[in-house]
Amino acid sequence: MEDSSGHPRISHKSLISEGDLAETLRAQGDFTGARDLQQEVLEARQRLLGTEHGHTLAAMSNLALTLHELGDLDGARGLYQRAVDLQQRLFGPVHPDSLVFKNNLAGVLRSQGDLTGARDLYQQVLEAQQQLLGFEHPSTLTTISNLASVLYELGDLSGARDLHEQVLDAGRRLLGTEHPDTLRSMNNLAVVLQAQHDLSGARDVYQRVLEAQQRLLGSEHPSTLATMNNLAALFFELGDLDEARKLFEQVLEARRRLLGPDHQSTRRVLANLRAVTQAQEKSSS
Repeated sequence: MEDSSGHPRISHKSLISEGDLAETLRAQGDFTGARDLQQEVLEARQRLLGTEHGHTLAAMSNLALTLHELGDLDGARGLYQRAVDLQQRLFGPVHPDSLVFKNNLAGVLRSQGDLTGARDLYQQVLEAQQQLLGFEHPSTLTTISNLASVLYELGDLSGARDLHEQVLDAGRRLLGTEHPDTLRSMNNLAVVLQAQHDLSGARDVYQRVLEAQQRLLGSEHPSTLATMNNLAALFFELGDLDEARKLFEQVLEARRRLLGPDHQSTRRVLANLRAVTQAQEKSSS
């Protein structure tokens, strides 16, 4: 059957099923298939429910998320901006969905390199979350972490450090010292400490993270290997070439076995190891 405009008549139940299928495709990594389905769902919801219906706005946001993952940043930004504008006009700037859409738009702006725009949006979201949810709600802490990362990219290292320390303190108290989110916060803090040239402080944090990851996740988990690689690079910066070499060799052996010799991550570690070798040869000559 067709509606008065000649389009096939689609039930709301069918749209929900198509939306669920699109999410399944996204979860399986088929972003192109998900995008095509989500575009169909969005167009149908606009016809069936109208542009300002909550389900239409949700479909708009879902499609924007997929476009972001596909690298279509302009498309994602346009959809998120429309969703934010409509959501704020209909429900107000501090409605939970308004904050979600703003947060997602900030992520796109960051990907586009518009760090000032991303910072301003994250700050708006954070102020509202702190009032509505409290300082230690998981969503608030996630936004603080996102804002800290943007400040780091903007070169505001002291601001980034303060925020990462807030997230870490809350994570330790609420989740425990070895929760994955707490370890992630520690890693983020170590990156900032390293950028501030507090190399001994960064080393100590990386070592605590690595010890916990090796015990909880195993020596060859991707997160463990990433921390080991970061620590090796820090040892190289500290001039401890023997320790840097030992860690880079462990990472290289694991990544060759797990990813293959031609994977870009494997090649990057190999390049780091060669830099250490050249430094050792230079220091011994």
